[in-house]
Amino acid sequence: MGPYSFINGIGQSLVSRTSIVRRRPARFAFGASLFALYIYFFIYHCPIGSGPRASQSLQPQLDEIPPQIWQIFFGYTSLDDFAPALQTWISKNQDYSYTLMSSQGADEFARKHYADRPDILEPFLQLKFPVLRSDLLRYMILESEGGVYSDLDTVVDKSVRDWIPQEMRSKVHAVVGVEYDQLDGEPYYGMNERIQFCQWTMAASRGHPIMTKIVKKVVAALNERAERNNTSIADFKPSDNEVVQVSGPVLWTRAVMEAMSEATGTEMSYLNITGMTEPHLFGDVLVLPIDGFGAGQPHSNSTRGEHQGPGDFFVRHQWKGSWKHGWNN
Repeated sequence: MGPYSFINGIGQSLVSRTSIVRRRPARFAFGASLFALYIYFFIYHCPIGSGPRASQSLQPQLDEIPPQIWQIFFGYTSLDDFAPALQTWISKNQDYSYTLMSSQGADEFARKHYADRPDILEPFLQLKFPVLRSDLLRYMILESEGGVYSDLDTVVDKSVRDWIPQEMRSKVHAVVGVEYDQLDGEPYYGMNERIQFCQWTMAASRGHPIMTKIVKKVVAALNERAERNNTSIADFKPSDNEVVQVSGPVLWTRAVMEAMSEATGTEMSYLNITGMTEPHLFGDVLVLPIDGFGAGQPHSNSTRGEHQGPGDFFVRHQWKGSWKHGWNN
């Protein structure tokens, strides 16, 4: 199947049949009345589609995470600075398609996939502030097409196929990694939550609820902040903290937590994640521990140095992105 195809679930239908009714003795009529009452209570008190098994069948059926890698380059710095890191994504994932999205390509992508959703399309086309635009675009790409997104200043150390344990592959439709875990210590400077998921690398099936949630949340936050600042989305120039809140890891973490809460039927919080040392599956979302995408940081028990220890790490962030100081032109 091509990149735009999807797997439909097999629906079930009820077939009504006509039978010939013959006259029967009174005893049969009494029994038939009891049967009719039984049918009445079954239909009105136990409707088809109720109960846990039925509710599971109504859950969206998703494709596997498609073998495609997406990165974004809006041309504000030299691409040569990122070439070695970029090459790792191609060389270690040779059977994956690869797309480097430009600013013009972003507009074309948005018009193609969101033409029937003007509430998303129009704010995106209005966005001028590059980091906000890049954040929203990555979510829109994975909602519309699925695959793997990663920032240009990331190096992949293991093939994407190796991110998901073999026994979990049929169950996983999204992969996220811990960026920050406060554990039992004091909050690290600049961190807003006890647990924060990184949004420099992520993966999802097309149409995954996490991506639908985060796209809607970012657009709502953009509209709210623009109104609060008495400006337009086009002229909105957020502070560093506003970026984190409006489109970055704070809002991303909330969307992930909400989606996992709905998938598991429990109220997810940092208590479900803190101290993780192995990948855990919550619904269809695979959460990687800190070293999965966040090795080399000075917090959260992140392993530093060339020899990363016993845990698996898949992506290393090189922190070359300059959104806080160089992307606000």
